[in-house]
Amino acid sequence: MSRAALVALALAGACRVDDLALDGKQCPCAAGWTCDDATDTCVRDPDVDAAADAAGADGAPDGAAIDARSGDGGGIDAAIDAGAIDAPAGPSCLGSAGGATLFSDDFPDLIGWTTRGGAWSAAGGEAVQSSTAGGLTYAFPAGTESFADYRVAARARRTGGATTGAMELAARIQSSGDGQYHCAWVAVSGDLRLAWTRTNGSEGGVLAQMTVNVGAIPGYDATAPVVLEARAVGTQLTCCVRGVAGATVTISDTRYATGAPGLRTTSQASAFDDFAVSAP
Repeated sequence: MSRAALVALALAGACRVDDLALDGKQCPCAAGWTCDDATDTCVRDPDVDAAADAAGADGAPDGAAIDARSGDGGGIDAAIDAGAIDAPAGPSCLGSAGGATLFSDDFPDLIGWTTRGGAWSAAGGEAVQSSTAGGLTYAFPAGTESFADYRVAARARRTGGATTGAMELAARIQSSGDGQYHCAWVAVSGDLRLAWTRTNGSEGGVLAQMTVNVGAIPGYDATAPVVLEARAVGTQLTCCVRGVAGATVTISDTRYATGAPGLRTTSQASAFDDFAVSAP
C-alpha cells in the first residue's frame, strides 16, 4: 500500500465524532434517542450506547477511539511510518541501508507514471511490461525528474521473452530526452551490467559488467523474483542483485548529474513491485 493510502486510512479510522447531545430536549427525538412521555423530553437509548461501544474502532467506549490514536505512536504516525515497508524487505546489496524515503509505489495503478515503449499496465499489485519486442522500453514517476543523488530498488521477475533479455532499473532519466543510466540483470545467463542510453534513445554502451555462474546456485530459478538495486551519488554509479553473491558492478561516469529513477526492460516481459527511492 502506498504512503498516501496509508495516511488516508489512518485519518478515516481516527475521525469519530460523538453524537449531538439531546438530553432534556423536547420531543420529537433523533435516531438513537427515545422520548420520555412523562416529561416530553429526549433521553439516550441505552441499547444504542451499548452497540456503539461494542463496535468502537479500538473496542473502547465513547470517544476513547480518538484518544487511543493521539500523541506519540498514534495511528496516523504509525501509518506514515509503515510506508517504509513499501521498500523490499531485507539487507541491501549496496553495503549499507538507505536514508529517508523519497518515493515509493506498490502499483495499485500506474497513475502519475510516464511510460515509453513496450506495453505497460498495473495488474495484481505489479507494474507489468508485457511486450517481448526490442526497442527502448521504460517508465518513471512524475515529479522525480530533478532528483540527483539517490538509490532505487524494486522487486522484479522475468515473465517471458528472449533468454538474453533483461529486467532493469533506470537512473537519472533525462526529462528532455531518453538519456539515462540503467542497471540490467539477465536472469537466464547471470549477466549484470551498468549501461547508458543517449538522449536520442540509442544505446550508448556498457560502462561496467560481470557474470555470475547461476548454474552453480542450488535451486536457481530464472523466473523467481529478485530485488534489483542501483545507486547514483555524484559521479559514482553502483548496481547489484540482492541475494546473488558477487552480482555487483560500480563505475564512475559524468554524463548525467540529475534525472528520474525508473523501471526498464530489454527484449523481455517483466513484472515489478515494491518500487522505492530513498536518500543514498
